[in-house]
Amino acid sequence: MSPNPKTHKFTVRTSPRVKGRPRFARGRTYTPKSTTDAEQIIAEAYRGPKFEGPVSLSCVFQKDKILISLTPLEVEKSPLRGDVSNYLKLVEDALNGLAYDDDRQVHRLVGRKQ
Repeated sequence: MSPNPKTHKFTVRTSPRVKGRPRFARGRTYTPKSTTDAEQIIAEAYRGPKFEGPVSLSCVFQKDKILISLTPLEVEKSPLRGDVSNYLKLVEDALNGLAYDDDRQVHRLVGRKQ
């Protein structure tokens, strides 16, 4: 097995945006333009390698930029098919009104797939 490439870090000079919920119109579902525009800005800023296998994704959101780090992980591939962020979002939403008034109170989120 070849050694892992180094962590790739990059900065996106843009104000962070939240992902918009899907919209429905005229019997069709679409992604809001503000979401596709924000995703495009991040994609265009990335000049790193294409990682194979599990990775660690770390994002630091600041007022005018996003600091992103990607690191390959030495772990077994998970049998779970969903994105870890989607699993975490479900738990965050389920605890709304119980563990906290709103999941906006969560300031640090760590997720891992096993």
